[in-house]
Amino acid sequence: MKPVDSYDPWLEIDAATIQHNAREVTRLAGGRPVMAVIKNNAYGLGDEIVGPILDSCQEVEAIACVRVVEAIAMRRAGVKKPILVMAEVSEEEGVTLMKHQVWLSAWLDDAPERLARIAQRAGRPVPVHLFIDAGMGREGMPYYRALPWLETLHQHPSAEIMGTYMTFTHELDFDHEQLTRFNALITEARKKAIELGSIHAAPSYELFQMPAAHLDMVRTGNAIFGKYPDLEGMEELADLRPVFRLCARVTRLEQLRAGDGTNFRRLYIAQRPTWVALLPIGHTDGYPPTAADTCQVLIRGRLYPVVGTVSCAHVIVEIGDDKDVEIGDVATLIGPDDPAITPQSVAEKTGVRFLSIITKLNARLPRVVV
Repeated sequence: MKPVDSYDPWLEIDAATIQHNAREVTRLAGGRPVMAVIKNNAYGLGDEIVGPILDSCQEVEAIACVRVVEAIAMRRAGVKKPILVMAEVSEEEGVTLMKHQVWLSAWLDDAPERLARIAQRAGRPVPVHLFIDAGMGREGMPYYRALPWLETLHQHPSAEIMGTYMTFTHELDFDHEQLTRFNALITEARKKAIELGSIHAAPSYELFQMPAAHLDMVRTGNAIFGKYPDLEGMEELADLRPVFRLCARVTRLEQLRAGDGTNFRRLYIAQRPTWVALLPIGHTDGYPPTAADTCQVLIRGRLYPVVGTVSCAHVIVEIGDDKDVEIGDVATLIGPDDPAITPQSVAEKTGVRFLSIITKLNARLPRVVV
């Protein structure tokens, strides 16, 4: 048995691959800078881990998130580049974000008054990106009544306009209509000499599908984490790679007799003498419960099927007739090392979305940058 420091599962985050994907995003965007979106705790990988990695990327001009705590966590982790919070915040939160040199978003009718109060407390104008609703119907100032609002903010001494942005529905035909609306508003605003800052709209889907939406910068998240749009032929346009590995060590090896079962409800019954391995990882760690009988894990360069049941903290792997692994061996359940275990492959096999794989990785898992 191999001596190991711990048998707890862990997550490996590949810094070089994240940086590689950021370069691919910039290339697709014709050299434009990137605002890297790492919302929802960096899509499950950890703000304090991924933020500094992106901070070191020449192609990344700014970082966006959707929670105040995410922005503060990145600043405390040493991130120096601009950070945008793409959410409405309270006055108190706005003052806190100002202390951490974080950009705010604005889209409500009373934004001038709210920004004035924050600016007064902070002692300086508020750096802000103006969020336009061009048809998403969720957040943003509706485009059809945004022009006077933009003009008011342009003239307001409490607002330092750093950018203007919108978001798409990912319904491609309507996306073109949204972009037409947004561009028309930008044109009218510029006729009035309204300061708009950097104009950005394109997330990962439109990065691939709508070059006209690339504008001053692209604002992408999924692509940086290795996710292609769910469309045919996307792999031919860019070389995106998975950025993490979900790993565990073998903690038990046992040869089942013919007729022996394993784990809850004995859903796996050995048909002949068969070696099985135990991994101390389960669905509470983020491995899909539907991975049993659909997915494989990689041990010593070979794939072995997950069998029986994925329980809260255990996975059973069928090794076969011969004991080809040892206690202490590393098993990679999700990662880039074989097409069968990539995040996209595991998502397809288990019937969940890519984002459901990555964002549900348990925050308690140790994160190791490799």
